[in-house]
Amino acid sequence: MVAKRRNRFLRSLILAAGMCCLLTGLGSATVVHAAQTDTRTDTADRYKAEEYLSAYYGVEPGQAMTLQTVNGMIEALGGRKIEGEVLSDGAVLMAGLQLAGLDELAQSYLNEAAPDKADRVLGESGITTEDGYAPYVACAMDLELYRKDRPFDIKSFLYRCLEISGRGRRYIGRVSDDDLMEALRSRLDGMIVFDNDELSEVGTALLLQGTVTGFGLKYSGYDAHFLDAYTLRYSHSDYRHAIQLVGLLCSEGIDAYIQAEPKISVYEYRPMWGTPAVPSPTLMIRLTEGDRCLCYSVEYDLMIEFDTAEDRERFHGLIEAYAKKYDDRVGLSGNVTAKLLAGSWWQPLYSSATPMQNGEYQVMIDNVIYDKTGMYSLHTFTLPEDAPAVAEVVARTAPELKTSAVEIHVNPAFVRYVTGEDHQ
Repeated sequence: MVAKRRNRFLRSLILAAGMCCLLTGLGSATVVHAAQTDTRTDTADRYKAEEYLSAYYGVEPGQAMTLQTVNGMIEALGGRKIEGEVLSDGAVLMAGLQLAGLDELAQSYLNEAAPDKADRVLGESGITTEDGYAPYVACAMDLELYRKDRPFDIKSFLYRCLEISGRGRRYIGRVSDDDLMEALRSRLDGMIVFDNDELSEVGTALLLQGTVTGFGLKYSGYDAHFLDAYTLRYSHSDYRHAIQLVGLLCSEGIDAYIQAEPKISVYEYRPMWGTPAVPSPTLMIRLTEGDRCLCYSVEYDLMIEFDTAEDRERFHGLIEAYAKKYDDRVGLSGNVTAKLLAGSWWQPLYSSATPMQNGEYQVMIDNVIYDKTGMYSLHTFTLPEDAPAVAEVVARTAPELKTSAVEIHVNPAFVRYVTGEDHQ
């Protein structure tokens, strides 16, 4: 099982043994290269800082750490470049904490209430540095963004500063966090129904004309910003299912970043289903033309960024074994007879933005329509040949809205649901 631990403020350490960028400027005790034994995924591998900075900020990978290249990275991330002609740990720490939005916190180490706080922190560790960098080095040490006993990896440090600033990954936690289940449940319980008039109007037109059978509404403020090559999007509505799914990953020794993105699932409620449920904070009922009834129900996209591509490939087999109904797993009464996760579906939905090695995944189109602000989006999945019909309705009913046909790779059971090929 994955080792359980949690740093409450930063969740985990950044500075991993084995990735060293030796700089000057903190004195003789700049870095002690102590051998570290750790059975967990290497922290630098987990952050994949170089991949992330390249994918989201265009930072060229494989660069040597010189003053010029480090300043180029800092500038690409929106920070203030290092002044002077010397690249030192202290200079990088100052630039990083400023990038993270922690400048005032660092300066508080010189507050008149405790003017020797920075000197005390550095003195306890036997570190010396130029006076201008002292509060930043001390602050970084207290936050475990810099450690004397670990080599200093600049890219991982700058990535963590980016994350603290709110411009890196957004996540509830990692599977290995000992309180992820509680944190995930808290996030799910806080989800409430929301709407966007512009998108609902075009979505209703798509539904009423029979172009689609449903659509989802999302708000970009919840976007995970994960690395596509390691990520799957798992859609569901049952909160217990999400909790048990991360527990399953933990039991299988799979670690990953976890984010729950709220999604409003909109579909037509059929008269043969009986009286609709009573509206609530997670369910809204809207009557449209011809007294047709649309349901707006809160669901979620569980975003999972696996530590390795191999673990991402394993996920399909786990769902097939533990979280999917088949005829031979359900009795005549309709009750599940197999040992499956709570709320398992006949045709679960999970997708990737990049191709999978498993050839069972098939290409579908996520038809994305944005409101005028670009913050809200409508999503409906179709087969590739059906996507032009969606674009035609949008062009006719809401030509001012931006649309995008995004190719995704979807698990086979959901493809069978869309095609009507099979119920399982």
